[in-house]
Formats: sequence, C-alpha cells, structure tokens
Amino acid sequence: MSRLGDGALAAGVLAGVVALAAAVGVAASPVAFAVGAVGAFLLEVLLSARAAAVRALWARAGVRVLSVGVVVLAAALAVAFRPESGLNALAGGLVAYLGLLAFVAVGLVPPSTAWFGRNRS
Repeated sequence: MSRLGDGALAAGVLAGVVALAAAVGVAASPVAFAVGAVGAFLLEVLLSARAAAVRALWARAGVRVLSVGVVVLAAALAVAFRPESGLNALAGGLVAYLGLLAFVAVGLVPPSTAWFGRNRS
C-alpha cells in the first residue's frame, strides 16, 4: 500500500474516532491526545527498525483490515471504560501518524526505511 493509501486509511479511521467521540460527548483532553501522539511516534520508530519486514507484512490486505479492527476494538473498549482518555489517545495517535506521513511526503522527514543506518528485516 502506498503512503497515500496509508494516509487515506488512517484518515478514515480518524474520522470514525472523531465521530464516535462527538456521539458520546467526549471532551478534548490534550494530555491524552499527546500521550497517543507520542505512543504512535514511538511505535513508528520501533517498527522502522525492521522496515522491510513490516512493509512486507503491511502489504497483506488482511493485516490492514486487522489493524482497523484493532482500532475499532480499542475505540469500543475506550467508550466502555475510559471514553475521554481513550478516544483522545486514539485520535492523537492517528493525527501524529498522519502528520508523519505528511512530513515524509513533503521531504521534511526521511522515510522510516532511512531512519537506521542499515535496514534490518
């Protein structure tokens, strides 16, 4: 999947999270949003250490569907147990991921495959 496709998928999921937050009346929580953003960035750094293997796995449609399913499950659990912090953290993570994709697209940040001296698979 291309960066554009990844971005479209993340934007669609973000729209769902925002709609859910609005539907249940969740207030903005900057701290939870920031925690989600930092978590997404750290996950990207961790996954970029094995960029080739991650890219090969992500090429499978089932993995992308599963990733959306994981976010849907996380959103459902957030609504059930911690709506404000959970949905804000999910939104923060998705916004951070979209921001990272945008920075890579305009050349401000190199692709994750270039983050480490050598690409370990």
